[in-house]
Amino acid sequence: MDIKKIESYLSDSAVESAVECARRLIQSLPDQNTISNNRVLLAYGGGKDSSYMVAWVRYIQGVILAEKGGTFRLRIITNRHAGMNHMVMKNIDGVYRALGVYGDATVECLICDGLLIRRFERFLEVPEELKLKNRTDVLMSGHLFQADARSTFCNACNLSMMNSFGMGAHLDGGVDVIVTGDSTKEQTAYYAWVRHLSRVFGIQSVEGGRGFSQFLKVLDSVAGAYFGRIYGLDNLAAEHRVFYELIRDPVFFNIYQDTRYDSGDHWRLLTEFLGFDFDELMFSFSESDCGNPTLMAHIRGLRAETLLGRSYVEGVREYVNFAIGLMRQKYFPPSLIAEMEARYRNKSSIDRQRARAATFAKEAFDLSTEQIICMIYSPFTEFGKNLERYLSQQKIALSAAEVHALLGCNDCACPMLKEKLEKLSGLSLEQLRQCYGNCLVVSLLEPKAHDPLSKILQRDPHKAVIEVTNNYSVSGRAIEIISGR
Repeated sequence: MDIKKIESYLSDSAVESAVECARRLIQSLPDQNTISNNRVLLAYGGGKDSSYMVAWVRYIQGVILAEKGGTFRLRIITNRHAGMNHMVMKNIDGVYRALGVYGDATVECLICDGLLIRRFERFLEVPEELKLKNRTDVLMSGHLFQADARSTFCNACNLSMMNSFGMGAHLDGGVDVIVTGDSTKEQTAYYAWVRHLSRVFGIQSVEGGRGFSQFLKVLDSVAGAYFGRIYGLDNLAAEHRVFYELIRDPVFFNIYQDTRYDSGDHWRLLTEFLGFDFDELMFSFSESDCGNPTLMAHIRGLRAETLLGRSYVEGVREYVNFAIGLMRQKYFPPSLIAEMEARYRNKSSIDRQRARAATFAKEAFDLSTEQIICMIYSPFTEFGKNLERYLSQQKIALSAAEVHALLGCNDCACPMLKEKLEKLSGLSLEQLRQCYGNCLVVSLLEPKAHDPLSKILQRDPHKAVIEVTNNYSVSGRAIEIISGR
């Protein structure tokens, strides 16, 4: 490992911080005499910040090797989902090559696809089962939350990420330390959030200790309750749980105090040395490894165009203003903010983004525009509460009474209607019937809402309350929640 290459891209103060960080890490290892007996886990999403974090930890690994003659074993794990395309895999591969991890016995690079963990390879295909799971999660969640951005795309993804943490921490004898870039305050907030959710879902106290496995165990109970509300408790899959039975409990090591994450501070390291490419789709608002925010903007535009009787451009601009604000909160460099603003500068550029989003929706989730619009209305959920509005506004020549009969009675069979509803929604008849019995989550603005699912977004910091035009309402106005990334 040639740490001098990395060092040439670091400031003197960053090098000093890394040396101090290496000293603290050694002190946190259980075997400080034979450092190579220790294994450290690092999660790598494939974005700009996590790429820098991989480089930082790799540099620390080299600092310890140079000083001690041996170093810790590093396990890097990437949790993959349908919103990540081949460009994310290209960036990850480029980072690994720049850091010389391939062929280094002290590093193992893994990728987690649902319940499957494999050695990372750039051209590894996404399993069809994972594609189907991600697609179904989006549709079932979207039909419950009326296509709210965070609830539709992020909740299931976040739980999947935590499952990959558990699987990665348990694999092949487990790990001793998990490196995190989250501050102690942020970690405390995560624990408080999980405890809050467990209370919201009425989960009884989970027996166990206080370590990471206990945290995952509580989160598994939350995941079971959450997905049980969406799919029905009898329809939960193993992929909807969080693995918690760790062979041993690792400790957390925080590098937040040692390094800055502002990508502008390490731009040359990121773009020149690591070769990070800000792809026109995967760099999507506050994400640099996921195209889903582009879909979130697209859905906001479609919502305005259909449900509210406005223009697509107006809806997209609402999302752009909100998401650019998130970028500023996260200290994105002005050049990246300017690039994102340029993509949505005028109607013609928004039209190009609309086409790009529609293509990505089909390629990543096999979703048509017709199916996304259906999800926005969520017409079949809560016994077809929005059904007549959907059929009327979208000019769909179906009988509401016949739809109610088909979805409300398991003995009712009408092959032509079944086929039409499945095509409109992207869901199977069984899934549509589950939606029919579920309650819509529409009270996100109600602080006293009793539905546990509504309380998840209430505490989500990535949202805002906005007043919008609604050409279908008597007042002509509506107060809405906008969320996203």
